[in-house]
Amino acid sequence: MGYKQNILTVVLASAAFLLFSGAAGAFEHAGRIGKFLERTPLSAKEQSDVLEGIKKTPSAAEWLLSGEGAVYSVVLRPVRQDSRAGVQVRLEEMARGQASLRARYLLYLRAMPQPRKARYASEDSVAEALASWDGEREEERRLRPDVSVGIVSDGWAFALVRARGELLDSFGAQIENMPDDALDVAYCAALHPKARAFFEAKEYDKALPVYLELHSLKWARPSAYLDAAECFLHTGDNAGAARLAEETVAELGESMDIDLWIRAGDILLESGEGERAERIYRLAGEKLRQEP
Repeated sequence: MGYKQNILTVVLASAAFLLFSGAAGAFEHAGRIGKFLERTPLSAKEQSDVLEGIKKTPSAAEWLLSGEGAVYSVVLRPVRQDSRAGVQVRLEEMARGQASLRARYLLYLRAMPQPRKARYASEDSVAEALASWDGEREEERRLRPDVSVGIVSDGWAFALVRARGELLDSFGAQIENMPDDALDVAYCAALHPKARAFFEAKEYDKALPVYLELHSLKWARPSAYLDAAECFLHTGDNAGAARLAEETVAELGESMDIDLWIRAGDILLESGEGERAERIYRLAGEKLRQEP
């Protein structure tokens, strides 16, 4: 019995320590943000309201909070440390920029109507697409927050953006009226580098679903489709690779250069479709002879 009591005592003590450590960490997090908030142009009441909202999920790294007629986007990021002063300055500026950009992205996502958002798999790419689209519009129509702050201090980057609720509602209505294809193109352009990064790292199982989303949205980039076909090859689906290579040639052949035609033939050959590959090579040769 004594042994069991000792074990129970140790377990309870460990649990209490973890609970206390978590609470202490959360308190430190909230305290840090409180100090940052004091350096913003927010009123004392706004600072208090924002801090109370943050305390409800103190272990998070970003928050979207609604106040009286306004929405606050808050982001906190640790800054990498380097003993070289010049490098450290660049790391701090990078962290400040990333935190500020993320805070803006959260507002874009907040404004976007949920049915439109559900069309896409990557929220980050949706936000990037909206930022790109918004940045190309007339100045008076852009989403312009009335407060935007980025601060770096004591190894942390802090960003806060405040926008009027009615401004976000108006921006959301503009997004709702966008044609699907216009937003699709901007989204795919933002998503493609993520697929390519997985592909170049040879993480084909991660790259493939991203490429397939590009394909489903009919983003007419033959190189991306052939990347997807190669992903099929590397994940053991030869039939899928052959099907997509031939589909790419059939639908986008006119916009493909000779290198892409040969690549499509190579994929067919590696898929075990020698006769179909030979046909593609022959068509590529004819295309080459027709070029001036």
